[in-house]
This record gives sequence, C-alpha cells and structure tokens, in this order.
Amino acid sequence: MIALSADSEHLDVLRRGPRAWNAWRRHHATLIPNLIGITLSLSERQLGPISGGPVNLASARLRRASLRFATLSGADLTRADLSGADLTDARVDGADLTCANLCQAVLDGTSFAATILAGANVSSTDLRRAHDLTQEQIAVAIGDAYTLLPPHLEVPRSWIETEIDLGRPLPDVKRPHPLTVMIRDRSSAAAVSWLVGGPVTAA
Repeated sequence: MIALSADSEHLDVLRRGPRAWNAWRRHHATLIPNLIGITLSLSERQLGPISGGPVNLASARLRRASLRFATLSGADLTRADLSGADLTDARVDGADLTCANLCQAVLDGTSFAATILAGANVSSTDLRRAHDLTQEQIAVAIGDAYTLLPPHLEVPRSWIETEIDLGRPLPDVKRPHPLTVMIRDRSSAAAVSWLVGGPVTAA
C-alpha cells in the first residue's frame, strides 16, 4: 500500500533539527524517510549549516511538502521526491539534487546557486522565477517541452527531441522557441530545422 501522508515518527525527528535528524539517519541507513505533505513551522524549515546542517534528505519522500522559505543550503537531496512540493523562496544553494524529482514543484524565488542538478527531473515544471540557474545546470537536468525556463536560458535540444520521438504534441507557444528544433517526419524520413529565418527542409 502506498503511503499518502507522512510518518509521524519521521516528522517528529525532523522537527528536532538537522543534528538530531542526521544522527537518526545514520542509525537507520536503509530507511526511506516518509515526509509526504509535511508542513513545518518557519523555524523548523531552517535546515542549513547555521542550524546544524546540511541536512541529509537523500531519497526522502517529500511530495507536496510545504517548504516555503526553507533553508536547505548544502543539503543532500539525492533521489529525493519533491514532486509538487512548495519551495517558494527556499534556498537549495549548494545542495545535491542528483536524480531528484522536482516535477511540478513550485520554485518561485528558489535559489539554485551552485546546486547540483545532474539527472534531476524538472519535467512540466515552471522555473521562470527560480534564481541563479545556469545553462550548465539545465544541460544535465531532465526536462520536457513543458518545462518553462527563465528567458536567459535555452531549452536543451534533447528535451524537445524526446517529446517528438515519443509522438507527443509540443506545447502551443506564443513566442519563438529559443531552441532549434529538429522535427522528424516518420512517413518521409525528412527533417525540418526551424531556424530564426524560417524552415529549411533537408532530404
């Protein structure tokens, strides 16, 4: 049976602060923390180095968690499930989000300075108001045609080509897409590159 809410014991330990939490994790190394849908008080969201962190939330289930204004600087969030979580104005600077799930997370004002995003899933996620994102971070993340990026960043080619290869419709964008998109015509094996000057067809 899939758990739909947080484990009260796990939540109680987290509320004691990063030091107690990290010690608990060391003694329960194989346990996957269940923190689904948690809501922490403002003081309990301070999980960075100044409060005894960085906190170890590797593989934690944090779906739909309320983490607004949280300090997760330097946190281990590898493989963490943050899908649908509210990270508005949170700090994940220097955190390791390798292979984390950020699908449809709320990331308005979230600070990503020096954050590791290798393999992080940002599919269908709005990153337009996230802070400190770089092209290098986006290049190693996993997104799709529905991931929205800040205007200074370009959508990786692989995100769009994956959607086309799977036969999924591309979103109806109102402005020119920043990426040169290669659209494959399966019936004729022709390709069309949509460039700034218009389409160019290749045999």
